[in-house]
Amino acid sequence: MRLSTLHVLSDDELQSIHQASLELLSGTGMVVHSRKVLELLSDHGARVDPQASRVRIPPEMVEKALSTVPPKIDLYNREKELSLTLGDGTPKAASGHNAIFVLDMETGERRSATKEDVADFARLSDALSNISVVGVQAMPQDVRPQATLLHAVEAVFNNCEKHLYFSPESAEVTTAIFDMARVVCDGEDLSSHPILTCQLSSTSPFTWEGGAVEAVIETAKAGVPCCFLPQPFSGVTSPITLAGTLTVHNAELLSGVVISQLVRPGTPVIYGSAWTTFDMQKANVLIGSPEAGLMRIAGTQLARFYHMPSHTISPDSDSHCHDEQNAWERLFTSMCALSSGIDLIVNAGMFATGLTVSFEQLVMDDEILGLLFRLLKGIEITEETIAADLIDRVGPGSNFLTEDHTLKYLRTAEHWQSSISNRCSYERWRQMGGPDVVQKAREKAREILKTHQPQTLSDEVRKGIGEIIRAFEGRFG
Repeated sequence: MRLSTLHVLSDDELQSIHQASLELLSGTGMVVHSRKVLELLSDHGARVDPQASRVRIPPEMVEKALSTVPPKIDLYNREKELSLTLGDGTPKAASGHNAIFVLDMETGERRSATKEDVADFARLSDALSNISVVGVQAMPQDVRPQATLLHAVEAVFNNCEKHLYFSPESAEVTTAIFDMARVVCDGEDLSSHPILTCQLSSTSPFTWEGGAVEAVIETAKAGVPCCFLPQPFSGVTSPITLAGTLTVHNAELLSGVVISQLVRPGTPVIYGSAWTTFDMQKANVLIGSPEAGLMRIAGTQLARFYHMPSHTISPDSDSHCHDEQNAWERLFTSMCALSSGIDLIVNAGMFATGLTVSFEQLVMDDEILGLLFRLLKGIEITEETIAADLIDRVGPGSNFLTEDHTLKYLRTAEHWQSSISNRCSYERWRQMGGPDVVQKAREKAREILKTHQPQTLSDEVRKGIGEIIRAFEGRFG
């Protein structure tokens, strides 16, 4: 039997949040800084005040949009092979994205991320078995600022075969990345074999910036999966209560769903959540708090309520180094997320509230995920696994070491095998030099980067991607 999922909201409470969200969208409304999107919404029955850029969306528009959202999404790798299905009941993990700093593997000091770092992170993620989707791990600071994300996506495409997860801030960057993906896919329609997922965020409270909302239109037109990710801060851009934050988040997300389905009914949509609380004493946002953990569980329930695949951020920590706080917050946030029945978690390799990444952390997160994925599988109870006949035959005072049953299950996933955790005796550990887990993760990362080489893109594809970037940069002189 699999591990039971966690719940923090009753059916009535889910309905209350849904009803409040509908009332807020139809009454308070959203500010949308895009004439194109305001016209789209107005043409389909929303009440628009063009002077204030305010749109009020009636409940029936929301319900109609929800009826066309697919409950499952097939995601493909760079080679257009089916990689995973979101919504099939099996959780998946992705590396993090859009960090600014890297904790240097050689010096141990925090520094700005480079394009080479992004390439190395992509190659490392490509080799790690518990990472199914690869995010743009960091935003390189050594390239032209306007094209930062394009350079990062190029580095990922060139160094990883797994499905890509990215987060743009404008329609122009979004369309350029879609053009790059079409080059990788030999010009094929991206909706037939989506090799990438686009994350887009409203601005809390109740605002869509022009670049982000027009990127929603481009994503829906392309038929690319879209993860909507409002990010309200409790007590700052949403009420301080968890229920209030959930409601602001939910209403904003539903507005994105409406826009995407008006452009292209059936556009694949993911219910995203990056729960953030705010420490009033320290004046800082937090993603590793127990309250953020509770909202991770609630977010999955809301996604299930709408029959949408779910996403949240994890493993997460607000610590700035590889210390015990980092470890317990990562395990806590991941446990909350995965035991809720989430479909996709994104942030492996990141810490310091998502600002910093490290190669060691990505390897350690792969270890944590392996442990938790095994936990979620639970215990298989069958006549063969109970093994009563075997127990009777072996009898008292003997052992099971030489039994075929032992050999058979030794070669299955019955017992999880660690990669970097210590499982040696003290004496053996000392003989090995007494390495801690961070050292072992560093050694594993170095070995992977030294030996692992994904299949390379053709020179023609590389050239095509480079031309798109140069054309985009040419707009800025």
